[in-house]
Amino acid sequence: MMPSLTDNSRHREKARQGGFTLIEVILTIVIMGILVATTMRALKPVAETARIEQTKQEMDELQMAILGDATLENNGTRNDFGYVGDVGSLPPNLTALASNPGAYATWRGPYVRTGFTGAANDYLKDAWGADYVYTGGVNITSVGSGSSITKKLSNSTSDLLFNRVSGVILDKQGIPPGLVFRDSVSVSLVVPNGAGAMTTKTIMPDPGGYFAFDSIPVGNHDIHVVFLPDNDSLSRFVSVIPQASVYAHYSLDSGYFSDTASGGEIALVADSDTLSNPHCSKLTFWIRNDSPAPITVSWIRLNWLSPTSYYQNVTWNAIGVRSGNPALGPGDVATFSSPMTINTGESVAIATYRFRSNPGGGGSNVNMTGTDFTVELSDGSTFSFTVDLCNP
Repeated sequence: MMPSLTDNSRHREKARQGGFTLIEVILTIVIMGILVATTMRALKPVAETARIEQTKQEMDELQMAILGDATLENNGTRNDFGYVGDVGSLPPNLTALASNPGAYATWRGPYVRTGFTGAANDYLKDAWGADYVYTGGVNITSVGSGSSITKKLSNSTSDLLFNRVSGVILDKQGIPPGLVFRDSVSVSLVVPNGAGAMTTKTIMPDPGGYFAFDSIPVGNHDIHVVFLPDNDSLSRFVSVIPQASVYAHYSLDSGYFSDTASGGEIALVADSDTLSNPHCSKLTFWIRNDSPAPITVSWIRLNWLSPTSYYQNVTWNAIGVRSGNPALGPGDVATFSSPMTINTGESVAIATYRFRSNPGGGGSNVNMTGTDFTVELSDGSTFSFTVDLCNP
């Protein structure tokens, strides 16, 4: 007897209830494989980007360990300069950030947090597990990604290790030591020597009180000024940031230099003094270096009896070296924003802008025609002239 249509339907229903066919299982596996492969390809760039960002963050932390955190301040002064600020040199390798490289007395580490991901030496490796490349220069490089990722610590080692600290020594009256007292003044700067110890650099100022130290590493360093006959000392500290030229004035507590004899070698160029508008209130005169060596000038002082007047601005060969308030009157020191050098045989034009009636720097212009001026420069040079020419 042939099966009925009802019997065939029941048979197919039982087959469906029995599970997937082999073809259906194979198709399902293939589809899942495609989906997994597609997902993995999509996640790979995401994972690679995460490793790159993790590596960059670690390199930032390594830079901070070497150079310090520029945002850490105390009373407006930066107080963190990392390994370089303590030791006075760049580390020879990254291991020196976590362990003292040579029993250095100035080493105050560890400077780096070990265990970025739990391992004690993980700071040495990038996110791919490859060692960072660092040999003591200004570049840290990661090569784990198959290409180089470089962190530049600074433009050059000079920016970190060869900075300049300079200044001017004056007594209580604002007078420089001159030739008489310059050898009675000692200026010392204490800095790390790069090999684990501190060193003291000592010089004497020039007759104008000017001094300069070169090759100074970044960091906060002690500076001492001593007037040797009385053993009177002045102690301060200077904060040297990368690529810096630090300049400051230091005033002793007594008028030690009041008897200083003039011994400078800068002379007034004869008949070079003139007045010009507005209303004959701008003074210009020329000076010349007659010495066999360059001379550095860090300030100028003008004296006159009358008329009553005040000036604010000074230029050196048209370069502004002093400006703004307070306005300056007779006997006031016009401190330059940075020291200026006049070479052997060179002539320089100095101008004051401009003489006015108000000690606050305002008021009407004052005609200085016929005024007797005495000029003193920071190197100890002095000269006098009477201004009798006005170019309206």
